[in-house]
Amino acid sequence: MSDTEVAAAPAGRWPRLRTGARVVALFWRLSPRTVCVVLGLTLVTGLLPSLQIKLTQEAVQGVVDAIQGGGSTRSAVVTGCLLAALAVLMHLFSTWEQYAKMLLQLQFVYRVNERLMGKATRLDLEQFENAETYDILQRANRDGTSRPYQIFQGIIEVGQSAVQLASVAGVLLSWNVWVGLLILVSPAPSIAASLIYGRRGYTVERERASKRRLMQYLQYLTTTDRTFKEVRLFNLGGLFVGRYRALSEEFYGTDRVLARKQAFAAFPLGLLSVLVSSGALVYALATTATAAAVGRLAAYTQAINMVQASAHSVLFGVGELYRNILFVGNVFEYLDLPESRITGGTRKFPAELRQGIEFREVSFAYPGTDRPVFSGLSCTIPAGRCTAIVGHNGAGKTTLVKLLGRLYEPTSGEILIDGVPIREYDLDDLRAHIGVIFQDFVQYEMTAAENIGFGSVADLDDAARVRRAGRESGADAFLDRLPQGYDSVLGRTFEGGQQLSGGQWQKVALARAFMRRAPLVVLDEPTAAIDAEAEAEVFGKLREIAAGATAVLIAHRFSTVRMADEILVLEKGALIERGSHRELMRLDGTYARLFTLQAAGYLDEEPVSSTKIDD
Repeated sequence: MSDTEVAAAPAGRWPRLRTGARVVALFWRLSPRTVCVVLGLTLVTGLLPSLQIKLTQEAVQGVVDAIQGGGSTRSAVVTGCLLAALAVLMHLFSTWEQYAKMLLQLQFVYRVNERLMGKATRLDLEQFENAETYDILQRANRDGTSRPYQIFQGIIEVGQSAVQLASVAGVLLSWNVWVGLLILVSPAPSIAASLIYGRRGYTVERERASKRRLMQYLQYLTTTDRTFKEVRLFNLGGLFVGRYRALSEEFYGTDRVLARKQAFAAFPLGLLSVLVSSGALVYALATTATAAAVGRLAAYTQAINMVQASAHSVLFGVGELYRNILFVGNVFEYLDLPESRITGGTRKFPAELRQGIEFREVSFAYPGTDRPVFSGLSCTIPAGRCTAIVGHNGAGKTTLVKLLGRLYEPTSGEILIDGVPIREYDLDDLRAHIGVIFQDFVQYEMTAAENIGFGSVADLDDAARVRRAGRESGADAFLDRLPQGYDSVLGRTFEGGQQLSGGQWQKVALARAFMRRAPLVVLDEPTAAIDAEAEAEVFGKLREIAAGATAVLIAHRFSTVRMADEILVLEKGALIERGSHRELMRLDGTYARLFTLQAAGYLDEEPVSSTKIDD
């Protein structure tokens, strides 16, 4: 059975054992020596209570014998000293064990988070745009930090309690076989019930993953500065809180019913264990009612109490362990997701394009949909020139950029760069040679220098290059005025952070694109949030910076589009017009109509509604 099957298997003993084994293997890789120490101490501390019972019997009986015979209590005192030494030793081992487990926990939390983050970097965009994958990711993030360690600790605690139970029960078995056996097996029905209801609780929680994600989203909408203005002005707070409350009450109602059923099942089954232990105590009193057996009675009573405590620990521990193993299966389900299926060749990307880019009979539909974005699209983007792409919503402009960056693969057809199929280029090298800014660019709430430097990670520490990119985008005008300049943290998430306007954030994102000096520059709505004067300045610098580079521009402002050397007009995934601004205006087709509609909004006395034509 594969690891994926292990994580997803709905039932059965072996998948659960394999999941537990994978968790133990994770800890083993962290520090084999520390794991061995913990396991060894667990075994020893589980065995010592049986020795404690024997010594207690000897000490008590020694005192009784001394009182009855009028002799020395030296033997009892020596035994008492041994008991004290044993208590110190048990405390030492327990402290050592807790210290070792704490070290493992501290390391493990960070390593698991690293693995979850690293896994995300190896998935395809297709998976991040899939609701099912988001549910898997949400479950993994929720369960990945604490539950794997809880499994390891649960294995240790259950193992320790089981060893203690077995060793102490062994003492009872040496006195009376049937009493010892009854005490050993009496917790079994309760353990079975705990496993059954643990499974039901897991099933309920797994089925509500999408609703749990909605609850988190509602929390986000009411607790972040990015949504505050609209939520307050549209008076949405009460609506979102109400929806959150409705979901929480739905969850509580389901959980309450399950908890009630579990409690009703647990009481009679747990009562069986209590009655057996009580009966054993009565038996002990009846069979040791002589002075010669007082020590044995004390030891018997102590053993029964220990067995009860150990049985309860095993009972509770096995139920929690099983439940945690079920939930940690979510982590492995995520880690076992297939990684990027988009692979590249070995060819290096050219330092400068000579022929350009060709889309040859390219068809594409997003996974899970039947509607094609492109059906046999054929077009060329000439090298060394600025090409603008325009069209209505859903025309496929941004999708074209995703295909160019190999975030998706065409369903059919191929894309060629300088006459070479794009899949023959080394994937990392291809992406390293594309400077791209999407319309939904990221606002990294880190320093301004990092926000810009991320455009070329290899030059992240090159302060001069970062500042030059900031000047070229016009971001330096406001970054230099921040309290720590380029070292200021942007955004409001962290203490001392400086929030920027939408236009300022866009200039920072442009600086990130300029940082790369790539032979292929792709700008998706690069000036949507900045004013017309700044737009003209940015494009003037873009032509200067990208001289010799091939630039692809997606925009809905025709003041931006008309600056391009050539314009491609897409409609329903097909190329319907191409040419310069002048040529397309003379053609008097779709482009001319859209341009005229937008221009009329600026020229007429009564505004005409402009047509936004972004993706």
